Amino acid sequence: MTSLLPKSLHHIKIAVPGPFQEPLIYQHDQALAAGIRCKVPLGRRQVIGITVDENTPTGDIDPSKLKAIIEVLDQQPVLPNSILTLADWMSRYYQHEFSSSYFLALPALLRKGEAATLKAETWLTLTPAGEAIDIEQLKRSAKQQALMAFLQPQQRCSMPHARDHGFDLTLAKTLEKKGLLSIDNLAHHDAIKISAELSETPLTLNNEQQQALTQLTGEGFTPSLLEGVTGSGKTEVYLQAIADCLKNNKRALVLVPEIGLTPQTVRRFRQRFVDDIVVLHSGLSDLQRQQNWLRAAFGQAAIVIGTRSAVLTPIPDLGLIIIDEEHDQSYKQQDSLRYHARDIAILRAKNEAVPIVLGSATPSLESLHHAINGRYRYLQLNQRATGQALPYVETVDMRQQQQQHGLSEKLLIRIKEHLNDGNQVLLFLNRRGYAPSWFCEDCGWIADCVYCDAHLTHHRHNNLNICHHCGFQQPPIKQCPNCHSHSLTAMGTGTERAEEFLSQCLPDVPMIRFDSNIASTRKQFEEQLAKTEAEGPAIIIGTQMLAKGHHFERVTLVGIWDIDSGLFSADLRAKERMGQLLTQVAGRSGRGKRRGEVLIQTYYPDNPIYTPLLQHDYRSFAHELLQERKRTRLPPFGYLAVIRADSAHAERAESQLKEMATYLLQLGSVRVLGPLPALLSRRAGKFRYLLIVQSDKRSQLHEALNPLHKHYPREAKQVSWHIDIDPAELA
Repeated sequence: MTSLLPKSLHHIKIAVPGPFQEPLIYQHDQALAAGIRCKVPLGRRQVIGITVDENTPTGDIDPSKLKAIIEVLDQQPVLPNSILTLADWMSRYYQHEFSSSYFLALPALLRKGEAATLKAETWLTLTPAGEAIDIEQLKRSAKQQALMAFLQPQQRCSMPHARDHGFDLTLAKTLEKKGLLSIDNLAHHDAIKISAELSETPLTLNNEQQQALTQLTGEGFTPSLLEGVTGSGKTEVYLQAIADCLKNNKRALVLVPEIGLTPQTVRRFRQRFVDDIVVLHSGLSDLQRQQNWLRAAFGQAAIVIGTRSAVLTPIPDLGLIIIDEEHDQSYKQQDSLRYHARDIAILRAKNEAVPIVLGSATPSLESLHHAINGRYRYLQLNQRATGQALPYVETVDMRQQQQQHGLSEKLLIRIKEHLNDGNQVLLFLNRRGYAPSWFCEDCGWIADCVYCDAHLTHHRHNNLNICHHCGFQQPPIKQCPNCHSHSLTAMGTGTERAEEFLSQCLPDVPMIRFDSNIASTRKQFEEQLAKTEAEGPAIIIGTQMLAKGHHFERVTLVGIWDIDSGLFSADLRAKERMGQLLTQVAGRSGRGKRRGEVLIQTYYPDNPIYTPLLQHDYRSFAHELLQERKRTRLPPFGYLAVIRADSAHAERAESQLKEMATYLLQLGSVRVLGPLPALLSRRAGKFRYLLIVQSDKRSQLHEALNPLHKHYPREAKQVSWHIDIDPAELA
């Protein structure tokens, strides 16, 4: 007899996109595990949501008012509990929309509701005969022998993985005819065995590297700061630590700051390891990123290498996390959910009880402080791995120099000397474009952006003046709107003009430029990198993307065109970043057989900030900054948040922050500075103001900020505002 009793409904908490500080509750006729995607109604729309709790008591909520889930998209969770725990913490700590961190953990196609399935591709699988064969029987064919030696530890691999190691499909078909392997076009969703085999012999470590590696190997949560001078062989320590991780049948996650580092890093890792490597970064198409993410989540890769958001990639049997160039500002998301990937990685390592390594030649002040105080294990590499001396560094007093377009006569002479010896020269100029401004020679008028408080940068290659803040562009005007003169020209020097000028001075020398105009994609960047490997002299010109750990074997001279702006910036971290940038750029010199040289052009050669940096003493430089931070109770000795507001009406943005400041000051647990105009006070047509909120205790800072979302709607009174916890800059 069929029961007439109503079927019980389960109440499910779901993270849905929108300005919600908590998950929304829906109902369904079955219990659902956390981490499953669902299609749910939201107002008049249907959106994709992610379950965050199985069965939820609704308390006083009237079940009749709960909407039902429209469709369940996954049979199994796409996000494991470890990632859900991180996402929940992020949404609360960074005080952003609740769902943001959950959707950040998913690739774009999965956020849109695409199936979480791998596409069919060609797989090579050993037959029983292939598993049992002694590969010495194939000695007549070195290539066949090599492919079988590659396959036997893994037993199965995808054709793209085999191709990465130099094996083609024709070779595989030959072995298939011999009955040693099968070739199938399938979509495997199960994990692949970790072989832990190496395809090349590791380099011999020096004593410092060996001591560091010994302390890095182990289990359980152990954060370590690996501080090593540029060229000290940190990457080799990473590689050997990962090899130990794989031997324990565990997988590794490696974070790098930007896409520009990825090609070199991946190439070196693939040369070393037989096991498959998955890469995740913004240069991939949505489909490539989805497929690579799924391969990582299904355990089909032993090593995952990625940029910032890869920190939330599900990885079964995770055994080690490495953050390369941990000081880099790129790890901090500067819009939407303003999280710091380094800090999330440390929390993930703690939650999953795995060791984590933070590596840098110029550690962030926060990491250095934790290492000095014993919270992190402090490992130091004080010499270059090759034994080569660090480059000789000197300043060039621009007040005493003849110059053209900002290039001193002294630096130009040194450039010619190094080129005549057949070496490469690297010139660092952190301004892209042809010139930073378009101005009138008669009255001094400068072309400004109509939407921002910023000058337009002149780009000669497409004859445009472009705002680097909002993207506004216009052809250069021919007549001054102020004095009606026709004497308008480009003023100052960017990478484009530097390249043009040096090409005129040295017409027979190849110029290789690195900036976001000429190397904005992975392919373009790899093309520029390939040019640096050609024989003969060359000049490499670029912005800060050159300072991110690249190895230029034949660079013997580094010239720093202009770095003085970092001496006088009002930003909290300006001096720290200047010291890091100078040290990192200088470290590109002399990594080969010949000792390098570094020339720093400056109008302030006696500034005490240069004293330790000229001696490669970043540690003393950082310790002095730490003492300054301690006196002012700034991070890492205190805790900061910035509340930013923008509006088409300046008075409304300022008024909103004044109200917030009054509210916060009444609490008595935080210090408030502002409202202040942002360093760039108008951007994209919006006036920008900020409040700086400071506290000696992290808990007090969060308790003070938590109620703001309830008291002040995010988009009220034509004002938009957000909170930035642990800001990377005060702009």
